[in-house]
Amino acid sequence: MRMYAYRELSPLDDDWLGWKISKGKLITPNGWPLTPNRIIMGNALIEIGAADELRFQREVLRTARMLKKLK
Repeated sequence: MRMYAYRELSPLDDDWLGWKISKGKLITPNGWPLTPNRIIMGNALIEIGAADELRFQREVLRTARMLKKLK
C-alpha cells in the first residue's frame, strides 16, 4: 500500500514557504485544503471583480452547494 505524504513547496521559491501538496490538494500555510475547482472559482471571482460583491458570492456558493448535493 502506498503511503500519502506531503511535499513542501518552499524549495521552489520563498513565496511558497508553508505551502504543501497532500493527497492531490494544495494546502495553504493556514491549513486550508484547496482543490483545483476552488482555485479556479477564486480566480474567476477575482477576474470579474466580484471580491466585494457579497450577494454574488452567496449566489455562487449556494449554486455550488446545490450541485454538490446532486452528486
